[in-house]
Amino acid sequence: MTTTERPIVAPRHVLGDEQRVLRTRRGWSLRYHRRTAIVVGVLALALALLLVAALMLGDYVVSPAALIDTLRGQAPDRRTEFFVLGRRLPRALVAMTVGACLAVAGAIFQGLTRNPLASPDVVGVSSGAAVGAVLVMLVLEGSVDQAAIGAAVGAIVVAAVIVLLTWRSGLHGVQLILTGIALSVIAMAIVDYVLSQVFVASATTAQTWLVGSLQGRSWSDLIPALIALALITPLLIWKSADARVMALGDGIAIGLGVRTTRARWLLLVAATLLVAVAVATAGPISFVALVAPHIARSLTKTPSFAASALVGAMLLLVSDLIALYAFPAPLPAGAVTITAGGAFFLWLLWREGRTRA
Repeated sequence: MTTTERPIVAPRHVLGDEQRVLRTRRGWSLRYHRRTAIVVGVLALALALLLVAALMLGDYVVSPAALIDTLRGQAPDRRTEFFVLGRRLPRALVAMTVGACLAVAGAIFQGLTRNPLASPDVVGVSSGAAVGAVLVMLVLEGSVDQAAIGAAVGAIVVAAVIVLLTWRSGLHGVQLILTGIALSVIAMAIVDYVLSQVFVASATTAQTWLVGSLQGRSWSDLIPALIALALITPLLIWKSADARVMALGDGIAIGLGVRTTRARWLLLVAATLLVAVAVATAGPISFVALVAPHIARSLTKTPSFAASALVGAMLLLVSDLIALYAFPAPLPAGAVTITAGGAFFLWLLWREGRTRA
């Protein structure tokens, strides 16, 4: 940056202790929340360290020097290249991408409904994806890869039904939550019925997929997810400021010039697509979408898609490492998130009860 583009920090008494604006003399400006920026930086560093650990640890341990050489394209041997680039790196990146998608989707749902218990799991979008995948695998006799398409279609269909049923209320909290819970119950009833009508072997395969797993995920699974995420991210950046204002209430948002109805629809579309991408890639992994936004918000003290995405990526990566190495036999990552997320959900309910008491 040249001297003529020296950033100018806006006076603190104008923006408050946490809000800052960087401006250049050419007219470019960037407003940021100081605490959020610090937290995002720390989370990004922690995620990078976790990724390094995921690449090094396992039955075949890779030394730091061998890892650096492999990532530079100068692997010391074929076995190291296979484990690092062929198995661990794509699996870790898939975990991070899926975790980020679920976490941001959860942050959007909780912001739209202004309900800390709302998430794609609760409002039925994930259940819709499960129905789509099960129908493809067990009724249409499709493959697991084809089930991913069914999952995406199922998530979109359930979201569309929610929109139709809550059209007049404008997607406000209580009605959206109750509609989503009802659709989720219906969806899981369909899944249970289909599972009860097929052979045990087929039902077992479908049930394993329904838990959510990263087993066998490769570059072919990662690239479509990254492309979808890259297409959705500009919409999230565009509407992130509106989402923060809407979290304060529609009255304040409208007073500040936010077109709340349009913003709410666009954010719902983005959240649905993120869930569809995540479920299509790794199955309906539970509780990441619920837990990650809470952890991110407790750290930043303000809604932040970036912090939620990083926390979600870390949660699923850690869950996958625990599922791989903490038990005598590897487990699906979804089994770990269900166990940990269930405990967090109970704690959240207890805290909400004390807050309302």
